[in-house]
Amino acid sequence: MAGKGGYQAPTNPAPVSGPGALSQRTDGGPADTQAAQYVSGLPYGEGQALMATQQAAPMAASGMMPESAPVIPLNAPSQRPNEPVTAGADAGPGPGMSSLGLGAKDIAADKEFKATIASYMPVLMHVASRSNTSPETRNIIRQLREMI
Repeated sequence: MAGKGGYQAPTNPAPVSGPGALSQRTDGGPADTQAAQYVSGLPYGEGQALMATQQAAPMAASGMMPESAPVIPLNAPSQRPNEPVTAGADAGPGPGMSSLGLGAKDIAADKEFKATIASYMPVLMHVASRSNTSPETRNIIRQLREMI
C-alpha cells in the first residue's frame, strides 16, 4: 500500500558486518557518495526528475577535482623558451598542426561528409530563411553550402 508515512522497516535489510577489525560498511553510506540534494524553484516535476537522476548516478564523495598540472600565471616566464609561440599552428615558425598527432582529416575533402550535408541542405536552407535565425547560423549554413 503506497502513501504510508513515518518509519517503514526494510523488507530486505543489508547484510551484517563482521566484528572489530573485520567490520566493513554494508550500506554504501556517506563515505562512498555525496548525498542527493533537492533544488527548489524548478518547473513542476523537474525537481523530482533531478533527484531521481542524482540517486541513479551518485557523485563521488570527495567532490574535489583530481590533482592536475599546476596553474602557471600569465606573467610567469616561459617554460619553453626555445619554442615559438606559433608551434602547433599552421602559421609562423615552428611545427604545424600535423605535429600535434591528432590525425585530423580534411573535412572539406570527405565525400561522405559532403553527401550528408547535401541531404540536410533543404532543411538548413529553410532554417536560414527564417526571420529569427541568427547571422552566425546563416553564415555557417552558407559555408556548408559552398563546401558541397
